[in-house]
Amino acid sequence: MIDRILKVLKNNNVGIYKLRDNIIESTEVFFVKKKLDTRRIANTETVSVTVYKEFEKDGVNYLGDASFAVEPSMSEEMIDSKVKKAFFSAGFVTNKAYALADKLVEDTVFVKSNISELSADAALGKMVDALYKNDTDDNTFINSAEFFLTKRTSKMITSNGVDVSWVKYVVRGEYVCQCKKPEDVETYASFEYDDLECDQLSEKVKETLAMTRDRSVAVANPVNGKCDIVLPNQYAEEVLNYFIDQTDAYYNFAGYFENKVGDFVQGKEEITGDKITLDLLPDEPFSVDGIKMVELPGIENGVLKNYQGSLRFCRYLNVPAVGGYNKYRVASGKMSFEDMKKQKGLYIVNFSDFQMDSVVGCFRGEIRLAYYNDGTKIVPVTGGSVNGSIQEVQSSLRLSSERQETTTISGPKAIFLKDVSVAGC
Repeated sequence: MIDRILKVLKNNNVGIYKLRDNIIESTEVFFVKKKLDTRRIANTETVSVTVYKEFEKDGVNYLGDASFAVEPSMSEEMIDSKVKKAFFSAGFVTNKAYALADKLVEDTVFVKSNISELSADAALGKMVDALYKNDTDDNTFINSAEFFLTKRTSKMITSNGVDVSWVKYVVRGEYVCQCKKPEDVETYASFEYDDLECDQLSEKVKETLAMTRDRSVAVANPVNGKCDIVLPNQYAEEVLNYFIDQTDAYYNFAGYFENKVGDFVQGKEEITGDKITLDLLPDEPFSVDGIKMVELPGIENGVLKNYQGSLRFCRYLNVPAVGGYNKYRVASGKMSFEDMKKQKGLYIVNFSDFQMDSVVGCFRGEIRLAYYNDGTKIVPVTGGSVNGSIQEVQSSLRLSSERQETTTISGPKAIFLKDVSVAGC
């Protein structure tokens, strides 16, 4: 398919381009309770095409771009039409001119994963066993689950001489836990791993079953005002995303942040909690622009060490173009997860919605289930919301010594935040 596209690009005098061919082999299984309901195999191929157009306007040089997708069923005439429309549209995109990625030719890279060591059915079998390992209660159970194991073979070619390819495996899925009595409630959860993280999945399900059981007996949240909170798992990751955004070239170019390499980015107050150390990890061997990805320090003890992100914005900032990172590693703290949960305040395990706005610097969420420790007893509570400012808590935040591993983070399992605004029921 790539040869057909290259031919059409040449016929239309498109001299600057980028192609990424993705072949996805997917094995999918669907369960109702513990019974296999559906098994499906899907193989797809899509080529993402970006065309660039150089032009000048009012004495300024621009490099506009436009993208489209090509499927195997498309005829040459259809591809030609898409190329013409995209090339025309690129002439209206006033991105100041910048240099694309340099020539890079390498043999196919196989991203390390123990998923590749087994057949798809065998790998999924291990994850299915892990999911149902702790599903032993007739009143609180997994009522449905879906698993997706994918092998993606990618190839990138650019007009500048980039010619690279790689293979990556991922297993992901979702499940719903249900508690029937005393109140019928459900909890949705999802997972995604680069390896067969069976123990981590079993523990995640165990936690989800427990929170579903406790949600059915939870009382109205009594907390109003400032309160210490503990955020585990994906909510801890959401808050930590604020710090990886500090390294993003786009955010800095757009003026949302004004950090320079060497600046302290964890507030201006004395740090009484844990300083952030964050490493940038390549989740794929090459960036979307065709740059070879390597592990880099992002933040070290609160100090910005490197920018990362889109090649265009790295060029605009005149910093090394290292690629955009979608995974990072955060160093653990010294406080144990159990000690966090023993502190007076709220340990929040489930939100109906949780968001971290890095630009504004606030995080917020509506509480579905939390555990309130009033200093003498711990009770499950529901309702109310959290609305906090990262600027107010970053100097005193504590990171757990226990860790979590997903496709996007290798980091602390939980984060402890002091004096966060909580509106109860």
